[in-house]
Amino acid sequence: MSPAHPAPITSPSDLADPDQLIERITADAYSDDEQLWAFQQAFQHGVSLPCDAFVIGESVSVVAFDYDGNERRGLTARCRLADGRAYVVAASDVVFPPGTDGTRYVASYRKWMGLTAFEPKTAAPTPGETWRERVFSHLLPDPF
Repeated sequence: MSPAHPAPITSPSDLADPDQLIERITADAYSDDEQLWAFQQAFQHGVSLPCDAFVIGESVSVVAFDYDGNERRGLTARCRLADGRAYVVAASDVVFPPGTDGTRYVASYRKWMGLTAFEPKTAAPTPGETWRERVFSHLLPDPF
């Protein structure tokens, strides 16, 4: 069965609402398999790669999105660490910096899966701030 072709995204405002993005991506896809192929194509066309992101708090470079036909696994993201090691993780576990296309696509994919969007406190740290600094800064007093 050939993958469905998502409707093209015509402007950034088309990306703002996850429901609208889901509707555009899955417009001609009827089964879960077809919808996953459509999401994979949308991610490939809509998210510029490689791009910076976080996985379980570690800074990574996302180099590819894939769907291998396994509906239970869903979309995956191929990520590379600064030291060159590469991993394949669930695309729904990748956290992109706020306001990026990656953030909008992952939010739509998570919503389609029935998951909630990432909470602001779990969003990606700002440049120059480590994940641990962001999460624990309010818990520990400044030692100086």
